[in-house]
This record gives sequence, structure tokens and C-alpha cells, in this order.
Amino acid sequence: MPRTGHPLFRVFPVSCVFPARADSAMIVVGVGRMEICSYDDTEALAEAVDVIRAGGVVGTHFGTVFGLLVDGSHAGVADEIMSIKGAARGHKPLAVAARPGRLLELIDVASLPPEVRRLTGESWFAESLGAMVAVRAPAAPGIAIPEHLVSEVDGRRWVQVFDPLRMRGASDLIAAMWAGGVDWVAGTSMNESGQVEIVDLEEAVDFAERHGLPLLFQPEAMHEASGSLPILQLDPDGLRLDRQGIIAHSDLETATHESIDATQAIPAHYPPMAVPPGLLDGLDPADATAELLRLLYPLYRPDESTA
Repeated sequence: MPRTGHPLFRVFPVSCVFPARADSAMIVVGVGRMEICSYDDTEALAEAVDVIRAGGVVGTHFGTVFGLLVDGSHAGVADEIMSIKGAARGHKPLAVAARPGRLLELIDVASLPPEVRRLTGESWFAESLGAMVAVRAPAAPGIAIPEHLVSEVDGRRWVQVFDPLRMRGASDLIAAMWAGGVDWVAGTSMNESGQVEIVDLEEAVDFAERHGLPLLFQPEAMHEASGSLPILQLDPDGLRLDRQGIIAHSDLETATHESIDATQAIPAHYPPMAVPPGLLDGLDPADATAELLRLLYPLYRPDESTA
């Protein structure tokens, strides 16, 4: 019997069999079958961590988009991601899931101009804004970030960081990865290179089946809005939007009271989350970003966060 009652549950052959415990029902070595499971299944979470620690890839649901999670320190993970997403992806760096309180530790704050450096010193930047955008910035020089998690541009090392701890289910899996010794949790969107990111569960199931991936999801956490996080670049030349996303550019500017250059931003595939007119008017950045966070993660409760 399946361990989740969702109608899209399937068991299907996997193309790669990873080490698993003898009593595993998620991946059975020698039979090569796998499950699509709910995050509520603690056994499935443990097996997903086993797959990731062995260098495998697990499909996961982040609420507004499906993604892929890996051990970013594993030597072969860049090739594994490229084999799934296609050669066109190349070895672009993966985004790093920041441990609680460590988002800013991965960034070379000292290299940023004063107006951007001031922004990173605000408590709401890491607590709220960092949960709604992926932050792209020069990498901290004193931290040995794995090479396929950084990129070299104009003589600088860049890192992309996201805070994953606001969405039920995905945060449980990531916390389990950290607890299981995966220090560099990393992720990317679930899609073939150049294609639209996947926001529909049935499409995610089909993707997992094509690529032989375990998939974990939380049916009750499906979100009204769809799409990836915006990418906010903390640049030596100032703030700019590298990619549009689930939070509209205008709402980011209103909430943060900052001007953000979006002239070269990659367009979003989906419309941004609807923010009620006037909701952010008159609010300071701390309250405004908290309101956006509440809208983006409606099931999130601060006292339940693994942070």
C-alpha cells in the first residue's frame, strides 16, 4: 500500500539505484522501485537524505515551485544535475540553502558599496527579505564554498543563497539533510534547461518518472501563486534584480524603501503574487517585508520554524 493517499501516488522503476536500508519502502535495492511520498512520511524523509548523501537528487516542493535538492559538496553532483536538466545548463552554480543565521556569512559584505552594506545590516533583510528572494552576491573569501556553488565573473567569486525554512515539508527535509551531515544543501529548479519551471504536481510526477527521482510534496501546502523566487543581486555597483519572480519588482521596492535596478532582469514565467492594493502603504521595511512573508508562506508559523 502507498504511504500517501494522494491520487497521483505512483511506484515506478528508477534508472539509478542508490544505497538504502534493507527495510526501505522508498527505494528497494535489487528491485529498483521508488515512491512519491508526502513530507509527512518521516521514513520517506530519511530515505531521501540517504539518496542525497549518496550523491543523488531528490525532487521537492517549495510551495510555489518544484525544485531539486542535492548535497552541494558531492564531487559528482554538478554532472548529475546536468544529466537531468540537459547539457545546455552546463555547470552553472547551484543555489545554497543557508543555515539559520548564516545567510550573510556567505556574502562578502565588506566588498559592497555603503548603501548596500547598510541594507544587509537591517534585521529584516535576513529575517524576512532573505526568505522571499534568492540573494546573489560576492562570496565571502574566508569560507571554503564548494566550487560548483560559486561562479567567477570579472575576477569575483559569486554565490547565490536562499533561506528555505519557511515552507512546511521542504524545511523538514532540509533540516534532516543538515542533521544527516549534509553541510552544503543546494538546489535548483525542476525543469529541463531552458524550459519553464514546474509548478503543477502532475507535471512534477512526470518529471520524476522520466528521470528516476524520488519526489516529496505537501498537498495542503500548494500555493495560490506560482513561480520561482526573484534573484536580488547585491552588486558592487548597487542593487539590481537579476531575475523577476514571485514577488513583483514594484512590491520589493515599496517594501524595502530601496531603488532596485530591474532593467536587465530576466522575465518571470508566471505573474507575481497578488498583493492587496495599499497593503504596504505607510509601513516601514520591517513591517512591510513581514506582510509579504505572511502572504507568500500562508502556512508558515514563526514558532514552528526550524530556524
